[in-house]
Amino acid sequence: MRVLFSLTYYSPYVSGLTVYVKRLAEELVKRGHGVQVLCMKHDPGLADEETINGVRVSRAKPLMRVSKGFLSADWMVRSVRAVRNTDTVIINLPQAEGWIPAVAAKVWGKKAVAVYHCEVEMKNKIVQAGLEIANAVTLSLANTIVAYTQDYAKNCRLLQGWEGKIKYIYPPIPVLKSDPILEAKLRKQIGKADMVVGAAVRLAEEKGMEYLLEAVPFLGKGVKIVVAGPTEPVGEERYKRRILKLVEHLGNQVVFLGTIEPEKMGAFYKVIDVLALPSVNSTEAFGMVQAEAMMCGVPVVASDLPGVRVPIQVTKMGILAKPKDAGSLAGAIHDVFNNRLKLQINVQKVKQEFEMAKAIKAYNEVFSMPSKA
Repeated sequence: MRVLFSLTYYSPYVSGLTVYVKRLAEELVKRGHGVQVLCMKHDPGLADEETINGVRVSRAKPLMRVSKGFLSADWMVRSVRAVRNTDTVIINLPQAEGWIPAVAAKVWGKKAVAVYHCEVEMKNKIVQAGLEIANAVTLSLANTIVAYTQDYAKNCRLLQGWEGKIKYIYPPIPVLKSDPILEAKLRKQIGKADMVVGAAVRLAEEKGMEYLLEAVPFLGKGVKIVVAGPTEPVGEERYKRRILKLVEHLGNQVVFLGTIEPEKMGAFYKVIDVLALPSVNSTEAFGMVQAEAMMCGVPVVASDLPGVRVPIQVTKMGILAKPKDAGSLAGAIHDVFNNRLKLQINVQKVKQEFEMAKAIKAYNEVFSMPSKA
């Protein structure tokens, strides 16, 4: 089977969506599929064409940036060529330009699968409306729509009416092992603390980092917040300045570790007591880092939001907190920390629930499903 992934950003850019696609693409390669990724050349220093762990990556040259997306004539040319030479196109939404390979798939009689990773809430409502129209076109052309959970899908505006062709598949999540050298380095960076609360996030507004920082006074002087993730995400400069202003008042209680390679995140989970996911809106649909942490024996506190609450609900390995409520978040962190040994007995259940092989099997079933478009 020849599979083409369409998405705006791909490795080395790090986000939940790019990690998802990279894991799935590389697992399909291991199982004998021919896999290509079509993405934008978001960094001029990147190669137009390269192969990463068996995945052929083609990057279209953008003409200009619009918010976090791009306009590109090269994208249209590469889309048509790539779709003609594949069997199945997996279009990862949100993606403003995703309708182009979706139309090409329709024209050339190829199967189109739309993976609906999340809804985006943007300050510029005109740009958001344009993105949603483009995504709606892609959804209408897709033979199958993949959503992470039914809980999230039933709360999505754009997925209403498409229930007949939605298949629910958890994200591909591996069991991560710790790197002892990296683990020792991280412990040195963090220093002494009575409680270490981890946050594996980009500094992006939907992640709700301000509420975690505002929870620090409730948690006490002995707590440290350690943040793993990119500190220069696209289009989030204003939010970053806001977060850094809050950090100034907390001194060494907040430690930024920078980006840790996804496959090495096991070391990060090894050095924290609790993982916090204080997301605030529908741009967070699941939070793969929750399942990763749980598999490593780390309990979780997450916002009680559609989709985001599912890992805790199905495993009982954490506590949900009210979104945008620092007090509720602090209380849940305290409760999880004090009961973490009891919560850790569910690790095996977590591994069974989110087993990578289940996601790969489900996608292979999607590839062989009859058309419903």
